[in-house]
Amino acid sequence: MLSAKEAPYQSCYCEENVYKLLEKLKPNLDDFFAVLISNDIKMIPLWKQKAERDPESFVLWDYHVITISKNSDGSAKVYDFDSWIDWGVDFQTYWNQTMNEDEMKQFREKYRRKFRIIPARIYLSLLSSDRSHMLNPDGTYMKPPPEWPLIQNSTNSNLMNLIDMKLEFPETMVMDETEIRRFFSDA
Repeated sequence: MLSAKEAPYQSCYCEENVYKLLEKLKPNLDDFFAVLISNDIKMIPLWKQKAERDPESFVLWDYHVITISKNSDGSAKVYDFDSWIDWGVDFQTYWNQTMNEDEMKQFREKYRRKFRIIPARIYLSLLSSDRSHMLNPDGTYMKPPPEWPLIQNSTNSNLMNLIDMKLEFPETMVMDETEIRRFFSDA
C-alpha cells in the first residue's frame, strides 16, 4: 500500500482521490473497495476530519468517499485522505472515531449515514465526474480542481447518482450503519 503522501491527492475531491489511489494499486485490487457515504438529505456528520480544525468536532459533508481493504482473514483497514486518524487504520477504530455513535445519538434519524460499497475494479470502470458539482453559479470552482484529467468512464457524469443511495447500480451494495459494520468487522 502506498503511503498517504505517495498517493495523488486534491482537497475536496475525495471521489477522485480514491479513484487515483486504486488506479495506482492495480492490478492488486481484489481486497479493495471504494465506499461512498451519504444519505437522503446529503448531510452526513463525520468526526476526525481535517476540514474541521478541532479533531474532536464533526464536519457535515454532503458525501464522502474512502477506501477499505478487506483481507482474507476478515480484517479490514481504512484509507481516508481527509481524516486525522492514521492512514490504514483498522476498521473498528476508524468506525468508532469517525462515525462516533455516541455523539450520533444527538442527531435525528435523517442524518444516519448510508454506504455504497463498490469493489475497486468496478469503481475504476464506473466513476465518471465532470466536476460540475464543484462549480459556483458563475462557473468558477469552489475549490481548486485536481491537475489530472477528468475521470470519464461513460458519456455522462454519474457521481451524483452514485451517492444517491436509492438508485441501484449493478455490482454495488448499499448498506446502512449496522450492515456495513457487519460486512467489514473482523470474522
